[in-house]
Amino acid sequence: MIVGIGIDVCSIDRMRRALERHGDRFFSRICSPEEREDLVGRDPPTALAGRFAAKEAFAKAIDGAPGVGWHEVQVRRAPSGRPRLELHGNALAMVRKVNVERWHVTITHDAGIAAAVVVLEAP
Repeated sequence: MIVGIGIDVCSIDRMRRALERHGDRFFSRICSPEEREDLVGRDPPTALAGRFAAKEAFAKAIDGAPGVGWHEVQVRRAPSGRPRLELHGNALAMVRKVNVERWHVTITHDAGIAAAVVVLEAP
């Protein structure tokens, strides 16, 4: 049973400007070291926009995710290249509290934006 759906879009140009203004500090604030390692060789603003949209989509799927830090929701790549969410700390506690057993994420990039959808499932 689906118990949460979240969607978000993020401007790639907005991420480009943020990276120009704040450099790696901004990237490090949003993405964990593991996520940044996954993104080596990719266009940073495009990759960051996708991760940002996915994390915001998760927050919307779980009613705002109060108290959840950026690094507690990690967007990693499966061997197939498909994105997957790894939840830690408060993010994992929140989904367990509402009996969520599985979560799904998809990310797309086109026309200068990244969009992400997160679906939360309970039995």
